[in-house]
Amino acid sequence: MGDTPRKVTGELMRPYYEDTKAGIVIYHGDALSVLSDLSTPVAAVVMDPPYASGARTEAAKPSSGAMLRGVRWAAKPIENDQMTTPGFIWLMREIGYAVRDLLTDGGALFSFIDWRSWPNLIGAIESANYRVNGMVVWDKESFGLGNGFRVQHELICYASKGSPRVVDKGIANVLRHARVQNDDHPSPKPVALIGDLLLVATEPGETVLDPFMGSGTTLRAAKDLGRKAIGIEIEERYCEVAAKRLAQEVMAL
Repeated sequence: MGDTPRKVTGELMRPYYEDTKAGIVIYHGDALSVLSDLSTPVAAVVMDPPYASGARTEAAKPSSGAMLRGVRWAAKPIENDQMTTPGFIWLMREIGYAVRDLLTDGGALFSFIDWRSWPNLIGAIESANYRVNGMVVWDKESFGLGNGFRVQHELICYASKGSPRVVDKGIANVLRHARVQNDDHPSPKPVALIGDLLLVATEPGETVLDPFMGSGTTLRAAKDLGRKAIGIEIEERYCEVAAKRLAQEVMAL
């Protein structure tokens, strides 16, 4: 297990967690640094990056904390969630290029985002030479905080490296899964929701990559569906949470 989230260039990467039987690996480190040393082909990328939309103005973002995450997460906001728009666009474009080198032809890139940052994400992804195929909506089945038309959904950008390879054509672009309530992460996603994405874009035995792994939901869904997976996470506390989740037996989605 690494002592620092950034590894020295040229060092041999050591997994934070590895299940060789299931083909699941976690790396603790900065996503761009780790991606520069990866060479494993992947069939899909699923990512839930910092949205960088937790303030009303650009000037307020660096000190916004966790405005949209709830008061109980104010003391430990998501890393990089306070980026300005230029910072967010730069990061998404760099990540897009880095993971594109690993994606097989037709491979999918799924990225969660909210309505405020949707245009910025799309511009960054398209400029990294992806084809944006459409918008997927996650219906959380209950609304959250707000004032008039309270938010009940998040968006998912569905892009691909060239023309998309579609494995399962029977899944709609509105996915209904109830919110996940836990104390491990401020923005958890349901395992079954990630599973729907993987069913559209991957076959059993193929590898999925999550460069913003968080508490490990993508890896958990991949393991449950018989996919291999690589996760990268800059915060060690979430690497530990994910490792514990992955140590559990396979659960049916």
